[in-house]
Amino acid sequence: MDWTPQVKEYTGLLNIECMQQYYRIYITRTIPPRTYYYHHEVLAADTYSRYYDFGGSVDIGWRIVGGQLVDIKEVPYQVLYGKYCGGTLIAPEWVITAAHCKEKAEFVYVGSTQRSQATPYKICAHYTHPLWNQSKLHTHDYDYQLILLEKAVPVTATTRPIAIGNIGDVRPGVMIGISGWGHLSYSKKSRMQDYLRRVFVPVMADELCKEMPDGNYNMITPRMFCAGYINGTKDSCQGDSGGPAVVNAKLVGIVSYGVGCAGAGHPGVYSLVPVARQWIRSVTGLPL
Repeated sequence: MDWTPQVKEYTGLLNIECMQQYYRIYITRTIPPRTYYYHHEVLAADTYSRYYDFGGSVDIGWRIVGGQLVDIKEVPYQVLYGKYCGGTLIAPEWVITAAHCKEKAEFVYVGSTQRSQATPYKICAHYTHPLWNQSKLHTHDYDYQLILLEKAVPVTATTRPIAIGNIGDVRPGVMIGISGWGHLSYSKKSRMQDYLRRVFVPVMADELCKEMPDGNYNMITPRMFCAGYINGTKDSCQGDSGGPAVVNAKLVGIVSYGVGCAGAGHPGVYSLVPVARQWIRSVTGLPL
C-alpha cells in the first residue's frame, strides 16, 4: 500500500514582516550570515564542566519531575510555545517544537525564567513534518514542527539559539538535560509551573526500552529514543512537550510522549532531532 503523503500547503500571516520572511526564504533563498554564537560556543569551560560533565555520581534529587530550578541564562534556547508546550530556539527567527503540540498557537514566549514574565513573539507560520502521524508505525512518529517568527529574537544572555547535535551523541547511559515549565506530577491537581526547571536523565538503550510495559514502547521508530530511570523518579511531564533534550549543550531531542510522569518502567520518549536535519534545512534554509 502506498502511504506517501500529499504535499502539504503551508499557510501563514500576510503582514509585511512575515511576507519579508517568506520572500527571503522562498524567492531570494538568501541565508542571513550568522552573527551570533550558539549556546555551546559561549559556555565557559567551568560552566560546561559544571552542567554537562557526568563522569561522577548523579544526584537523584526530587521532583520537571525530579529536577531543579534553573535560570533561563543556563538554558537560553528554551522557549514556551503557546501556553502549554515547550520549544527550542535554533535560530533568531526559528523555533522547533513537537508536531503533537498542534498549529494553533499564535505566539512563542522567550527570555524569562518565569513563564508569566516571558516576552511574546508572533508566529508567521507553522511547518509540521509531512510524515507526522502518517507513517503507520507509531502515532508519534515524525513528531517535529518548525515555527517561523514574525521578528527575529535578539540574541542575548537570556535568548540564544542552540546548535543541533549528532546522532552519535545519543548513546545508552549518556545524560540528557530536559527543561520546561511543565507539571511536577501526573495528577488533576497539578498545573504548569511559573519557574523554569531542568532535570538530567540517562538515555535508555532501544532494546531495553522496547521491553518496558505499556506505552507502545515496542513500537518506537528510528526517529525516537527513550530516556529515564527504570525505577522512575525523574522525567518530563505534561506541559514539557515540545521542549528540548540536550547533550553537551546541543539539541538532540524533543519531548514527545510518556506514560504518566516518572513512573517505574515508563521512560520518556523523545523525537530524535539529528535525523530530521535535512528536513529542517529544506524548510529553513539554515546551514545546520
